[in-house]
Amino acid sequence: MSLPSSTTVLIVGAGPAGMASAISLWLSGVKDLVIVDAAEDRKGNLSSRAFVLHAATLEVRSRRHPGQS
Repeated sequence: MSLPSSTTVLIVGAGPAGMASAISLWLSGVKDLVIVDAAEDRKGNLSSRAFVLHAATLEVRSRRHPGQS
């Protein structure tokens, strides 16, 4: 069994972890990404449920946007 020469990567969630994953993959040369996010609060508004940013997420962000807080 051989691996395909290319594939689409599905990332579920566009919060800090999902976006860090997408950025990391993109910087590694993976260009075929699909990001799916649909978190609704009680009022029907789309929002992130993340309330903590992990160090690895901040490191990826700082590589992508150096000097920005």
